[in-house]
Amino acid sequence: MFSKLLKMSIFIFAFSLSTNLNANYLDNLLEKADKIRSSNPEEFKSILTELEQSHLQLTPAQLGYYQYLLAYQKSFEGDFKEAISIYENIVNQAHFPKEVVYRANLSLVNIYAISKNWNKGLKHLLQSQQAMIAIDKKELLDMGLLVNSVFYNQLGQYELGLDYAEKLTLSVESGREHCFALQHMVESRFKLGSLNQDTELVGSAIKSCEKANEPVLLSGIYIIEADVYIKSNDYLAAKSKLEKHQSLFESTQYAPILAYAYSLFSQVHFALNNNETAESFALKTLSYAKTLGSSESKVIANQVLYSLAEQRGDTEAALKFFKQYAEADKAYLDDIKTKHLAFQLAQHRAAEQRSHIEYLSQQNNLLLLKQKYDKVQAENNRLFIALLILAISLLSIFAYRSKTTQAKLRHLAQNDGLTGLFNRRHFTQEANRAIAKCLKYSQSGSCILFDLDKFKSINDTYGHKTGDWVLKQVAQHCKPMVRKQDIFARIGGEEFCLFLPNCTKEDAAAIAEEYREKLTQISTQETSFSFNISGSFGVSDFSSSGSSLDKLIADADAAMYQAKTSGRNKVCQFNTDANT
Repeated sequence: MFSKLLKMSIFIFAFSLSTNLNANYLDNLLEKADKIRSSNPEEFKSILTELEQSHLQLTPAQLGYYQYLLAYQKSFEGDFKEAISIYENIVNQAHFPKEVVYRANLSLVNIYAISKNWNKGLKHLLQSQQAMIAIDKKELLDMGLLVNSVFYNQLGQYELGLDYAEKLTLSVESGREHCFALQHMVESRFKLGSLNQDTELVGSAIKSCEKANEPVLLSGIYIIEADVYIKSNDYLAAKSKLEKHQSLFESTQYAPILAYAYSLFSQVHFALNNNETAESFALKTLSYAKTLGSSESKVIANQVLYSLAEQRGDTEAALKFFKQYAEADKAYLDDIKTKHLAFQLAQHRAAEQRSHIEYLSQQNNLLLLKQKYDKVQAENNRLFIALLILAISLLSIFAYRSKTTQAKLRHLAQNDGLTGLFNRRHFTQEANRAIAKCLKYSQSGSCILFDLDKFKSINDTYGHKTGDWVLKQVAQHCKPMVRKQDIFARIGGEEFCLFLPNCTKEDAAAIAEEYREKLTQISTQETSFSFNISGSFGVSDFSSSGSSLDKLIADADAAMYQAKTSGRNKVCQFNTDANT
């Protein structure tokens, strides 16, 4: 009997020891895979295969770690759909280690930033920020600060990007992360308009990125330096800076860097009247910007090519590049608006969450008070009724706030954030409804399209703040002139459009003349600068263009182009024969 008990004890001890040794082996394997995942992809893949065969032996913590590494492999191979699915599963598992969930959220932020899914990126960024409080590993905290800085800069929230970059510089003093942090500080301050050519920050960033051997980030800093010179109209200094580091830019073979650098080259050479060189760099910019989606580089290049063609008197090329410029400018502005709206929606969700937590807290307090009421029912009867009324009031306030928030979001979706006029999408909906009504009652209809003259020059000379002021003033001065039935919108950067129901082309032209005259009366004294504001107008109507909104706008655009090319500050009507 004793012998049997002894054998059983030895077996249990041996099994327990074997289990512990196997668990330690799997822990070591997971840590090794994590360390070599980017430096040795083949061995990393081999370790994952071994772990997959042992997945039944993994503890919940090890399983979470394994799934994180598997998701990394999928994203490395370009299978982002599967990677997102695995990462999303990790962040929804309460029993997985907090560090793994935190890293999964950061990985999702990066993937959604690449795909420009700003809403989901912000959702997981918020989750990672909340989880950061419980993280004590310095390298993970640094990773979080870096991801926050990068994402906020990509989103156009440069003050937040700068804040996180500055926090990262306090944590790391050298290496790749330090280079990243300083480069993002340079970018943020440039976008915020607080970066000067002689700032100490730029020198520190260059030195850090040279030591870290990061040519892409180093190129970004040099290009921003050149852009600072351009913004202050010091084109020779910008040209010198760009030419000095051109070989570095081209060695990166990184399309966003090359597109940005070449667009500035074209801008500088155009300003210095080196037209052939400007055209060459502008065309290079467009070749590299093809895969980048909307970008400022594409806007600059098309603007230069349009201006060069206009100087040469090549109206066909000028029209082609002007259209490309207008499309690129609209896409770039739409991208900025999308990011801004995503950020506002994220703030709204956070506010809703806080309100919901407050509401749940109120409900919990109500339940506690009800328990007391049950004990001393007679004594607390009136108190309970008062609390019930309070709860109903809170619900009413919550419903009112929710309704108000929805109204604000609807306004944001329908109106231009700068001028308060309808945006292009809402204008299209309302104008098509108005056209249908005109056709039903056999009424005429006209379209007025106008573009502010030399608006790019105003922006470049007096700054974007002055440009925004001009756009607001145009809206404010034109709004009182709009008839009750007319539909008025800002449909592009400096492009405005009206649809006028029950209005002939002749009447529309007269109205357009009133608008044109109104623009010239706007005083710029408030800006402390002296410049003229005017617009070129194009008019089309049902009789010449039919009842398609797209055709009405296109023909009005052609008439507006005629006004532009014939001296600006004019009203031109679309004529089928003249504009053929």
